Amino acid sequence: MFGIGVRRSATATRMLHAHPADVVVYTTAAHLQDARLDAALSAALPENTVHEIRGASELRADMRAPSAEFILSLLINPSALDPLADAVLDARRAGRSTTLIVAINGRQLAELGQWLDRRANDGKLGGMRLMLGDTPEAVLAELPHRLGAGADNNVIRMPISAEVDNSAFRNFFTFSPQLVSTVERIRAFAQNGVHRTYLLGGPGSGKTSLAYYYFLSRKRGRFVSVNLAAENTGDKAAVKSLLCGHVSGAFPGAGARTGAFTHARDGVCFIDESHGITGPVMEVLMEAFDSGQYLPFGASAKQPLDCAIVFATNRSWQQLQSSVNIDEFTRLGASTVVVPELHTREEDMIAVVATTLARLSARCTTWEPVQGISESGWALLRQSRWHGNIRALVRVLEAAFVDCAAMGAGALLQSEQIAHGIELWEPSSHHSHTLYATG
Repeated sequence: MFGIGVRRSATATRMLHAHPADVVVYTTAAHLQDARLDAALSAALPENTVHEIRGASELRADMRAPSAEFILSLLINPSALDPLADAVLDARRAGRSTTLIVAINGRQLAELGQWLDRRANDGKLGGMRLMLGDTPEAVLAELPHRLGAGADNNVIRMPISAEVDNSAFRNFFTFSPQLVSTVERIRAFAQNGVHRTYLLGGPGSGKTSLAYYYFLSRKRGRFVSVNLAAENTGDKAAVKSLLCGHVSGAFPGAGARTGAFTHARDGVCFIDESHGITGPVMEVLMEAFDSGQYLPFGASAKQPLDCAIVFATNRSWQQLQSSVNIDEFTRLGASTVVVPELHTREEDMIAVVATTLARLSARCTTWEPVQGISESGWALLRQSRWHGNIRALVRVLEAAFVDCAAMGAGALLQSEQIAHGIELWEPSSHHSHTLYATG
């Protein structure tokens, strides 16, 4: 012991005056008194890694982040973590690369969800990684896989209705390194003049949120979305009106219409479900892309195409190529971004599970709110392929939540309730799986 609530490893003792700790662990009083924790931490960390163990009682509003590269919050209630999270953000603003790793157990998931949403809404979510384990031993066994830098911003805040004034916002969390790398690539595209981008990812993987992030990084114009599956009628005049607009009197009874290209100005036109780019849609796009200008339906003067175009599809690139004339397809000229599938992004899964349980529990009046998920239930979620990505995970959680809460089955979702939800919403085999980007 080196004072109340602080324990250093043997390596740290030798290096006390030569090197600050690489990893500082904050944990509860009960775990702090467990002599096995120090040995388990020493065994889990890479050789010559200096660590300290401190008590949660040190988390105070006026605290500063320790001079460590990584700080682990070990099974502390998330509601107590604001001082530590604020201190880490202050350290990062000062130029340090400090990363906060928040490790919780299955019973703390709904509480974590409330905390994540609150901090995201307040613009205070960054520099973090997430872990889930029911015991300190389970957390420490996986800790080496989290010793990587957290992102400066762990959330994309997007309006639920991006083109409606005063729309409520939703949070798209970016904790996993795979997704953080994707976000960095999209930001680089927007900042370096890549004005045609193709997002490839399975259904429910977050393509719309990432397209909106491209718009945020571009920092100009408007964000306008067009869903081809819903709006393409196969009529070239209708498609031209949708994208390019039309003038008053273009056809009997027509008033003037501002098309998507014009409405976006120099912002972003997001074309979703773009595996439907065939026939009249392709013809309209080729006219605009070849010359960088477009003609509203019925107009006599062309207008410049100032907006960036972000396509999105849940089909593979090979399927897109095979569905169109290759010469027409080449004229799209878009750089590609592959959106990583949810089953590879454990930290983002933790955030989705936590915030979904928090949202569902907040609505309960006569049902007992669900606090989290059992160890076997989480294992079942981790093993699933998630062809439907975030959308499917949320549907599974909703089904399991209803089964659990309506029957008064306890505060934790169990594996049998998760299994029933998966059977309903994420079947392991389905004919549509082969259609998707990574099917």
